[in-house]
Amino acid sequence: MTSRDELRRTGAEMREKLGFPTNSDDTELAPGLNRLAEEMVWGSVWSRPGLILEDRMLAALSAMTSQQRMPQLRRYIGAALHIGIPPRTIQEVFIHCGLYCGFPTILNSVALANEVFAKKGIEVPDPEMPDLDADALMARGQETKNKLHSERAESGYAAPGNPMTGGLYPAAIAYGYGDIWDRPNLDHRQRCICAVASFTSIDHLGQVAKFGQAGLNAGLSREEVKEVIMQTAPYTGFPRALNALVALGEAWGENGE
Repeated sequence: MTSRDELRRTGAEMREKLGFPTNSDDTELAPGLNRLAEEMVWGSVWSRPGLILEDRMLAALSAMTSQQRMPQLRRYIGAALHIGIPPRTIQEVFIHCGLYCGFPTILNSVALANEVFAKKGIEVPDPEMPDLDADALMARGQETKNKLHSERAESGYAAPGNPMTGGLYPAAIAYGYGDIWDRPNLDHRQRCICAVASFTSIDHLGQVAKFGQAGLNAGLSREEVKEVIMQTAPYTGFPRALNALVALGEAWGENGE
C-alpha cells in the first residue's frame, strides 16, 4: 500500500500541475486540512491511472456545476484553462450538464466562466452554429440517440407512445440529442464523461448505468467510465460515487456477487 508521505508527494505534484498554489499552514482553514486534500483529493483520486488529466477535469467541472459548487468551480475553471482546456469547451461542459440539472445551472456556471475569462483577458470566439428546422433537429436527435444507446434507445421513458412521457420526451430528443449533444467544442466521448459525472453527482443511478453504456458506444473504455465516477467523489461525495459504481457494476455484471 502506498504510504501517506508518498501520496502527499504525488498529490503535491498533481496540485502544482493543475496550477493551484502551494498550500501553507499559515493559510490552512482547519488543522490537517491541507494534508487531507493533498493525500485524498490530489494523491488518491486525481493521480490515479486510467483517465487522462483533461478528462478528469471535465468530470470534476461536471460534478461541481451539477451541484452548483460555485466558489470552487471558479477555481477549477482557472485550473482547466491552466492545463489547456479551451474556454468554449468549458462553457460546453456547463451547457451539457444543464440538460440534466436544469437551465438555471447553465446560466449560473457560464456566467461565472465568462467572468473568469474576462478577468484573464481571454476572448471567446463564437462558433458557427447550424440552424436546423424542427424536422431536421428531431431527425438528428433520433440519430444521435440511437447511436449512443443502441438497444436501449427506445426503452423505459424513451419508448415510443409512452402515455406518461410522450408529451415531454420529444423535446429531450430534439433539443437534448439533436442540439446539445451535437454542439461544437465537445465531442460525444467527452459529453459522455460529462453525463456520467453529472448523473453520479445528482444520484440518478439508472442514468449512470444507461450513459455508462453509451460511453462505451462513444469510445470510452469500461475502466475510463469507472474512473469518471471515482473522479466525482471529492466534489459531490464518496457515497454518491460508490452507489454509482455499484449501479454500473450491476448493469455490467461486474459486482462479483
